[in-house]
Amino acid sequence: MRFLRLLIWDALYCIVPTVGYAATSVLGSSGGGAVVTLLMCAFCGAFLAQLSRWGTSWMNVIVVTIPGLYLALAPYLAPLLNGLPLSFDLVPAFLLTSKAVMLRQAGALAAGFTLWQHVFISIPHRR
Repeated sequence: MRFLRLLIWDALYCIVPTVGYAATSVLGSSGGGAVVTLLMCAFCGAFLAQLSRWGTSWMNVIVVTIPGLYLALAPYLAPLLNGLPLSFDLVPAFLLTSKAVMLRQAGALAAGFTLWQHVFISIPHRR
């Protein structure tokens, strides 16, 4: 049940920056774009707060952090992963465009939060 809940969380979390990008594209460079960006950050913060209520576990690191790092590091991983002799690209071209910047930033935010939460909350400190 927890794994399914984390997968649904991941999907919804990735939808927020995608809708945010679409809204800023429609609004253009007006002040409305800044408002949409602030709302997107607030929604991402709410998603991360909900994730922290579920507690910390290695499943969070695997299901949330690894995909978040993949999204955040896509431009740097593309030459390595797409250079492999496969019939498809492991990093889609969309993740390398400017349209995916918000998605990559949200991935970095989620990965950083789950790593911070796992290291500083779930692992006790030794003195």
